[in-house]
Amino acid sequence: MAKSGKPSETKTIKLARDLRIAGAAAAFGALRAATEAGESRIALDARQVEKVDAAGLQALLAGRQALGAAGKALSWVGCSAQLIAAAGLLGLAEHLELPR
Repeated sequence: MAKSGKPSETKTIKLARDLRIAGAAAAFGALRAATEAGESRIALDARQVEKVDAAGLQALLAGRQALGAAGKALSWVGCSAQLIAAAGLLGLAEHLELPR
């Protein structure tokens, strides 16, 4: 699920195609682990996300908040249209700082 580089580089976390309730824990776990990693920048690759629900979006938001509290920067490598649409419907696109 995740690839990482050297401690001074950006760590990229590739999200699964299915980011519904069953996959939400894995996504949050990867983000939570990134709070303890040596990298100061974390990038999420969400280009493959095909299915997403409120639990998946909640996991991303909680992970983003944990990273922020740990002083880590979060960016997006890319986002699927499905993820952007679901976040928009729930009013979370801005909170997740999704690309437009």
